[in-house]
Formats: sequence, C-alpha cells, structure tokens
Amino acid sequence: MGYFKVKVYHEGWFTYKNGPLEYVAGETTVIEEIDGDRWSVFEAYAELKQLGYVEENIPSLWFKDPVVEDMEKNLKLLKTDVDSIKICRIAELRDHVELYVIHKVQDEEMFPDDGYIDVGDR
Repeated sequence: MGYFKVKVYHEGWFTYKNGPLEYVAGETTVIEEIDGDRWSVFEAYAELKQLGYVEENIPSLWFKDPVVEDMEKNLKLLKTDVDSIKICRIAELRDHVELYVIHKVQDEEMFPDDGYIDVGDR
C-alpha cells in the first residue's frame, strides 16, 4: 500500500436539519502523506493530535468513501484496525478518504468570577 490523503471534517456536527444526514459547520483539513502500511486507529488519533485534539475528547470517528453521497448508508465507525484496512482499500481506489470527527465541547463557565458584582438579595 502506498501513501494516501485523509480529508478531515472537524469542529462540526451531524444533522438532519436540511433533509438528509450531513456534517455542518466546522472546518476541513487535508492530511497528506498517510502511509497505508502504518495506518491504524492509533495513527488516526496521532494525526488528530496534530490538529489539537486529544483522544479523550473524541467519542467517535466516522469515515466514508468520498465518491458516495449518501452519508446515512455509507458512514462507517472507525474503531478497530479492521476499519483501518477498509480505509486503506477505499484510498487505493480514490486517493483519499473522508474522516469525520465527533468531539466533546468543553463547557465554559457561564459567569466567571471576575467581571461581575454579586449584589446578593437586594
């Protein structure tokens, strides 16, 4: 297996808001020079770490063939090396694979301690 690209969709979410399932908002980043002989779930998380993600904040990764439009029928969960091999097979045909990152959003403190005055029970 040679090298391939992974087109990463991140900082967004899946929705049915406009009809069929789609990934909205967020960003797209293309990672080049992925070595198919070394590709694994661990390598996927290592690549995402370069984008600022930590594995603990990624509950799931999904992938699909870039040529296939219907997300609902063609999205596959990336959780084992069997799935990594499926990604390599798609990459042999298409030169790249689409990877969708589902990540946890950290709750921001609604009212920080600085910047407001506690007026109590007046």
